Amino acid sequence: MIDYLNINSQRHPSTKNILKNLIGLDNILLSAITKMELIVGATNKTDLNNINKNIHKFSIALIGDGVTQTAIQLLQEYKLSHGLALPDALIAATALILELELYTYNIKDYKFINSLVLFEPANQ
Repeated sequence: MIDYLNINSQRHPSTKNILKNLIGLDNILLSAITKMELIVGATNKTDLNNINKNIHKFSIALIGDGVTQTAIQLLQEYKLSHGLALPDALIAATALILELELYTYNIKDYKFINSLVLFEPANQ
């Protein structure tokens, strides 16, 4: 999402193409954690307003019991061995519970979670 929202990012054009044409904007579901991370990354009110303006069209997957329990299991299994971070555990758990592919450029943060399907377009 960062590369989709940041028009100055080198990956913005390819990310925009992937999200609009390969995935389809109507098919994107943001983890609540992803939305929170975007909000935390805002440096001022203008940034925050731009973030809110550009992500209002996406549905947000809230953190429920299933996501929480799955995130706890992922942390138990992968925190010490692979350094799984709390936000990444919650994002992965959201994808697992909803049976969705996870689109991320941070493949290294998730590749060790065997049951997680990562969206990997050929040109990524």
